[in-house]
Amino acid sequence: MTSGRDLFAPKMGLTMPLCGLHFVFFFLFTMDPQKTAALFGFWPQQALSQPWGFVTFQFLHGGPMSLFFGAFALYILGSALEAEWGTGEYTAFWLVATLGASLSAWVLGTPLVSDPFVVPISMLFAYAFLFPETQFLVFFVIPVKVKWIAVFSAALLGLAFFRDLVTFGAGPAFVRILGAGAGFLFFWVRHHGRFKARKAALETVAAVKTTAVQQKDEALEKRNRELFPRVEALRQTERSGVEPPGGEGLRRELQKLVVPGVKICKPVDFKGDKDLVCLRCEGFAECSLRYLAGQPAEIVVKKRDGGAAG
Repeated sequence: MTSGRDLFAPKMGLTMPLCGLHFVFFFLFTMDPQKTAALFGFWPQQALSQPWGFVTFQFLHGGPMSLFFGAFALYILGSALEAEWGTGEYTAFWLVATLGASLSAWVLGTPLVSDPFVVPISMLFAYAFLFPETQFLVFFVIPVKVKWIAVFSAALLGLAFFRDLVTFGAGPAFVRILGAGAGFLFFWVRHHGRFKARKAALETVAAVKTTAVQQKDEALEKRNRELFPRVEALRQTERSGVEPPGGEGLRRELQKLVVPGVKICKPVDFKGDKDLVCLRCEGFAECSLRYLAGQPAEIVVKKRDGGAAG
């Protein structure tokens, strides 16, 4: 999957069509501002009769500068986030941010006839959270880390809130805050939920692997504990110079249990059934065959005080 840090990689998905709609609606607005605003703006009194207004308001721009910054921010941030998340999750994020603004405007009775920049602001905060050290060229010249751009934008958002509160009232003041906040809150919940789900999945896999290893070790230990008394009995009998009946059968059985490629210890380190490491080792059968051949001649287990016991 393409990294979200690759800002200018070729993209399709949702971002490019959205950018195109900004230009289409700007052209319509230029041709007939009043009709376009009446038809595609969000008007609380006509919300149910013109439900498309819940979404189309964001494509309206009052001038070229608003269009440039809106479409440019959407392309830079949106294409990066879509590449990082995938089109499905990115679409959900875009809808939450958009509807966060229009639904709050509906509740507050505030019309929206231009892009309040709720989607780009939400995208900026999400991108800064994911890639805080990425640098943007402000005015195409000054390199600034995106985390500081996000802090600066948050400060401007706060100033705009108080300005709108004094100038236009509570409705316009809260719409931008609620829209941007809805988008980022959706991202934050999904991000942490995905992180927790991934962590839980990894812990589950690790637990399953640990259980499987433990079961395998216990099975090896059980098999080798039952096997070694027969090996020791054959070894002791052969010392007397008498080949016991069934001796070759035990050797053939051990040969079948040998696991090729297992790194085994030196003969002197073989402890038979007196050491848990040996009992749970896949090389136990190979070491047992070596023990039957006299390597080691005697099994020696070191005591904790430095002595040894045969």
